[in-house]
Amino acid sequence: MKVEVVPYNKEWKKWYLELKNQIWPLISDIATDIVHVGSTSIDGMSAKPIIDMDIVVENFDDLELFKEKLRELGYYHVGNLGIKDREMFKTEREPLYPHNLYLVLRDSSAFRNHTLLKKHIEENPESFVKYNELKIKLANSASSIDEYTRSKTLLILEFLKAEGVSQSEIEQIKGENL
Repeated sequence: MKVEVVPYNKEWKKWYLELKNQIWPLISDIATDIVHVGSTSIDGMSAKPIIDMDIVVENFDDLELFKEKLRELGYYHVGNLGIKDREMFKTEREPLYPHNLYLVLRDSSAFRNHTLLKKHIEENPESFVKYNELKIKLANSASSIDEYTRSKTLLILEFLKAEGVSQSEIEQIKGENL
C-alpha cells in the first residue's frame, strides 16, 4: 500500500485543537497535557495527513481509568506496539480527523524524542529540508508504512543525537524501530 505524504495543510492545527477539545475535558483530571507532535505539528512540513497526539502523564497508575474514559469517546487500547512507556489508542469508528493517540510518560524517551525531533526540525532549516525531502522520496518509493517509517529512522537518530540524546537511548530507538 502506497504511503500518502501531502504538502503542509494549515488546517492540521485546527484538526488537532478540535480533537484535543473533545478529549481533554474527559481526562484533564488525570493527565498533564495533550501535545501535538509529528510532522503535522511543524509549519510547512509535508506529512501523512494524520495528526499525532501525545497525552502526557506522570505515570501509568491510571491506565485502566484512561481506557475507561477514552472508551466513552470510542477509543480502544492497542498496547505499546514495542515502544517503552507509550500506549496507543485507536478509534472504533471513522474519526472526525485521522489521528494517532498516544499515552506517554512525561519523562519517557518516547515523549522526549517526539518533542526533541520537532524542536530540532523547527530550529534547523537544513534539517527541515532534508527531512521533508526524505519523506516525499520515501512516500514515492516505500512499499509499506513500515518500510517508510524504518527508512526515516537513521535521519531521525542523527537529529536526536544532535539534540543530545545519549548513545544508549539511540541504541534503544534503533532496536524499537529497525
